[in-house]
Amino acid sequence: MKQLGLPTLTGLAHGASDAVAGFLVVQVLMLNSQPIVDYVLIYNVLAFGLQPVAGLLLDQFKFQRRGASVGLLLSALALILTWVSLTWGILFAGLGSAIFHTGGGSTALTSTPGRATGPGIFAAFGVVGLAIGSQLAFYFSATTITAFTIILLLLAAVIWFFPASSVISSSPDSISTSVNIELLVFGLVLAIALRSYVWAGLQSGQAGYSQLAFSVALAAGLGKLIGGFLADKFGWRTYAIIALVASAFLLAFGGAALWPLLMGIFFLQSVTPLSLAAVGYLMPSSPALATGLVLGVGVLLGGLLLVLLGSSWLANPLGIIWILFASSGLYLFTLLSVGKLRDI
Repeated sequence: MKQLGLPTLTGLAHGASDAVAGFLVVQVLMLNSQPIVDYVLIYNVLAFGLQPVAGLLLDQFKFQRRGASVGLLLSALALILTWVSLTWGILFAGLGSAIFHTGGGSTALTSTPGRATGPGIFAAFGVVGLAIGSQLAFYFSATTITAFTIILLLLAAVIWFFPASSVISSSPDSISTSVNIELLVFGLVLAIALRSYVWAGLQSGQAGYSQLAFSVALAAGLGKLIGGFLADKFGWRTYAIIALVASAFLLAFGGAALWPLLMGIFFLQSVTPLSLAAVGYLMPSSPALATGLVLGVGVLLGGLLLVLLGSSWLANPLGIIWILFASSGLYLFTLLSVGKLRDI
């Protein structure tokens, strides 16, 4: 249980960080003016596109855990700057998000080495925090800003001063594979991007329905939380295939019914923890970069696919099945190609 303390702490911080992101992005959307697209684009490029760069720097200087604190401090600064300039608020929020996700995610990853449990706990709180922050945006006030800022500062301080003796870090292991490591990482990131494409399409389809949006966020959060434990119990490869096949059929043939939709989202997002753990296993010396590839590049590519391909593929049941089956095939290939991953 001691191993789960830091993932739980960074998970709570993840919820707070993403709540700030949701709060600020909805503030932008409420402008109803021309800069909206520019603001949202800038935030996404910084928050997701900068994650690999942030990950490289945090790995280089061995600053992963305290990097998470720096990210939270930048998010707090973004809230304060919002009173002066929404532009500067968005810029610092995107930068803070990139640094926090790579720092916090890699800390959770190395706290439970070789397991998906820690990444699952970390990832679970983010999507729920995003939904809560989006709703709080309609109650913009000094009280809301102050409360957010205090929470972020407290979490940043706790993570920064977390006892170093309690931090469990994984050490690089020799990886047995006949396939190029870069190819395997690329395959996993592509698998994540295909899942993210489906997720982004579902989110865009539910825009404007606040109650349903929160139910969707809760299903996604529970999927990530429970998925990490289930993947470790039944094996990453086995669980990835079962979860994605189940998700494909639930989302494709569930129609307009609520429970099939929520269960489909649960299984879709429950593969995230093992994805992070698998990429982390392939890149044992670069946990923050591995996190950036999964939570940054994979998600960004999914959104890019939605822009390029549109949502028409997702309106067709066979389209959803094809996309998620392609994703599961990539998981199968990558998880079968590495020594340890054959057995988990």
